[in-house]
Amino acid sequence: MLGALCKIRGVEIAAKFPWKIGVVSFMLYPELMKRSEGVAETIIKIAQDPYIDLIEVSKVSDKDWALIKERATEVEFARGLQPMILGGLDISSLDEETRRKALDALKKEIEHDVKYGIKAFGICTGKDPGEAKRKEASEKLVDSLIELTSIAKNYGAVILLETFDRKWDKKLLLGPIGEAAQVVEKVREVNNNIKLLWDLSHAPMLEEKPEDLKPYADLIGHIHIGCTKRVEDKLYDWHPGFYRPGALNTVDDVAKLLEVLLDIKYGEAVSFEVKPEENQLPEEVFYTAKQVLTEAFIKILEKI
Repeated sequence: MLGALCKIRGVEIAAKFPWKIGVVSFMLYPELMKRSEGVAETIIKIAQDPYIDLIEVSKVSDKDWALIKERATEVEFARGLQPMILGGLDISSLDEETRRKALDALKKEIEHDVKYGIKAFGICTGKDPGEAKRKEASEKLVDSLIELTSIAKNYGAVILLETFDRKWDKKLLLGPIGEAAQVVEKVREVNNNIKLLWDLSHAPMLEEKPEDLKPYADLIGHIHIGCTKRVEDKLYDWHPGFYRPGALNTVDDVAKLLEVLLDIKYGEAVSFEVKPEENQLPEEVFYTAKQVLTEAFIKILEKI
């Protein structure tokens, strides 16, 4: 939980941050992406931070879930399936065997994790096949998402479709928020338990701004905050900490995002997605991110 004290028109005001605050655990501690066993201690450590309400996890073993559920009772959990997809699964593939393999693997993960109370699953698309094949790939994606939302719906869970860059680094099918919104709307003709996940870290690579969320207010279900990495004339989806060399996004960008979220009456969580660079400790990156969010919150309060 985040609270801030500031002076507005000469009066000191105490305000509570209006959204739940989360963190992508497997980005803050990258080793969590490499294994599913022996992760409980790190996740429990994160859960003990009073700033945090939600932890996004990668694959967690049954043994570790038992420990986590026993000792981390004050936070919620969500599952990030993006690492699996980025690792080679493709739910928008034009090859049916490849697409079915991806769907089977993801369904298995969903059906496993709902046993531990997971109600939200972050996913992304496969690689961009190029302009000539995007329409067909998007149709395959819609079919896949209908299947995944149907499974999740049985357990009261929601699918969060995250948009990535198409040009610079990950080069995925989705992509621009407008195109992603069209996909979500098509899926919602069958199942409504799907929303968009918009990541401030990806905004510079997509040439998007927080204001671009406004036409899709009813579709936004989750937010990530972090930075793109610029190296010379190239952009990378490396999620460096704020204020690091080449990090694109500042406290002003975060403040603008929060202002837009207030305008659109957003009601879900805001999660940090930051990663330690060489010779950095996770705690350092995390501390800086929390300071940035606190400063951004104070900035929007002072504008009231």
